[in-house]
Amino acid sequence: MKKFTASGSYSWGAFFAQSILVLAFVFVATAQLMAQPPRISVQGTLKSANGTPAPDGQQQITFRLYNVPTGGTPLWEETAIVDVVGGIYSHYLGSVAPLNPAHFASTLYLGVRVGTYELVPRNQLAYAPYAFSVNVAQKVVCSGAVGDVKYSVLDPTEFALRNGDCWVPMDGRSLALDDSLRVIKGWSNLPDAGGLFFRAQEFSGGADNDPNRTSATTIATIQQDDLESHNHTMVSAGDHTHTVRLGVEGDDEGTGGSHDEWTNRPDLNRDISSFGGSVSTDGAHTHTINNTGGSETRPKNLNLWVYIRIN
Repeated sequence: MKKFTASGSYSWGAFFAQSILVLAFVFVATAQLMAQPPRISVQGTLKSANGTPAPDGQQQITFRLYNVPTGGTPLWEETAIVDVVGGIYSHYLGSVAPLNPAHFASTLYLGVRVGTYELVPRNQLAYAPYAFSVNVAQKVVCSGAVGDVKYSVLDPTEFALRNGDCWVPMDGRSLALDDSLRVIKGWSNLPDAGGLFFRAQEFSGGADNDPNRTSATTIATIQQDDLESHNHTMVSAGDHTHTVRLGVEGDDEGTGGSHDEWTNRPDLNRDISSFGGSVSTDGAHTHTINNTGGSETRPKNLNLWVYIRIN
């Protein structure tokens, strides 16, 4: 649980009904960073210029968070109607407009506007002394080591909140010059692992399960899809014959007799090989094998997010 403290006295004009009041800040703000949504508990005191507590009732107050003590643009703001009792009011920052936990990574200044005037100076939100150890305990500590890869069902935003910003998606993004992974590997960009299967690198003297890579192959390189060489067989080869009938005494169409007629007539001194029909084709033909399947070869699989630790 993060604690903040601030104190001070402020004055402004035309608060309401000719009143000149002083806002005396003496409060402890508790950031419930582990709750959803996070809120900061604020307590303040409203007094008149002579020190008299503001009248009981409701007042409209606008709260703003800045990253600079003066000027600048509010990182966040909300307006709330607060109850004032004995000059004291309480309010949860973030109860009207959600707070962004990312803003608390740097120094913040709280601005308070009553009526049409924002009080000056702004109050810096600072840790209460005992809260340092609590803050350290709440800090997300990155697990693993630089270069590790993780699978997860958490999307990038959820994963970073629970695992730290030292992990990033392996999506081909560029690496900063001081990112540890770039210093170690010399990579200017991460590999883009989107939609890819992972395969173990070949080890020297290993089983050689990857015939297209060796232990010397650069790590994290993409191998394009391929099919192992193989044969296709057919149920029937399609072999067949053509029969041609030989003719008699010049009848090449076979209407005058058969082969036996020539062999049984020795008076015909003719060479049977000089007679005979012919075919216009030898019967050659093709078979078409249609393509089957989808756009890739793959086993059954489950899609997960892939992250790599860069720092």
